[in-house]
Amino acid sequence: MAKTDLPKGARRERSEKQKLAAWLDNHRHCAGQSLQRLREQPVATLMTLAVIGIALLLPALLYVSGKNLVQFSDSLANTNQISLYLADNATDNDVEAIEARFASNPQVRSIVYLSPDEAAIEFAQWSGLGDIVRAMETNPLPGTVIITPNDTRLETAEALVSIVRNMPGVERIQMDQSWASRLDRFVSLGQRLTWALITVLALAVLFITGNSIRSIIASSEAEIRVMNLIGATRSYIIRPFLYLGMWYGLLGGLLAWLLLQALLAFISQPANELLAFYGENYQFRGMDAVATALLIVGSAMLGWLGAKLSVSRHLRQYQ
Repeated sequence: MAKTDLPKGARRERSEKQKLAAWLDNHRHCAGQSLQRLREQPVATLMTLAVIGIALLLPALLYVSGKNLVQFSDSLANTNQISLYLADNATDNDVEAIEARFASNPQVRSIVYLSPDEAAIEFAQWSGLGDIVRAMETNPLPGTVIITPNDTRLETAEALVSIVRNMPGVERIQMDQSWASRLDRFVSLGQRLTWALITVLALAVLFITGNSIRSIIASSEAEIRVMNLIGATRSYIIRPFLYLGMWYGLLGGLLAWLLLQALLAFISQPANELLAFYGENYQFRGMDAVATALLIVGSAMLGWLGAKLSVSRHLRQYQ
């Protein structure tokens, strides 16, 4: 009689495949069942999603605002200049020494020398006093070396000034920092506030999700007791609730993104009109693909974690 039994290794491989298929099937079932449970309670679900969405909207708005402020601050690097006014007896060698000193400096975006005649022409164009300048017998304006740093940070400008302070031929130094540096400090403060708010509201999402899951656990008390009595594993018991938390977080993140897009569409036109006063290259920017993915995936993970904390605490009473 022919032996039809499979080899031991083949039986083991088949058993592992069956276990994997059963595990995946259970996950699909839990995901679908938990989503269906949310549909069965539309009012409670929408209220929870609204709270999560608004909580996530606030840091998203701060992120977009900070992103546009950084763009605006970086563009002000061209107006954040250091002017070196040369002495009357400054020579061409002095000018060449200054240019050579900063030519390869990574902190310098550009360096430009204006002769006294060029400075007079620029002043006449800028001030509208061309007739008065041309009427003067002598040119009162000195030669000027204009250094443009790579950024608007005050520390960068001060470092460059310390290099040139004692160089020959330089009579006076003027830093055109003004409000550009203050804006840079404001951007740094805004970035820290954004991270602080993200941390606080992430905890809020954890508590919101955990509280919603806790009420669902209370209504499923009998079912949990039965599964615990028949020996169901801990992971099997908590899996539906983890998917519930994941759905809360995922849908809340999507709602936050939709609200953000609606707000950005509402303010983008006046924002672009305002930015147009400062140059043609400014464009109000929203969330990029990476930030959007982080928002949605991060909110789903927060929902999952909130559910895990809530259901794990509840299951301790059965131990």
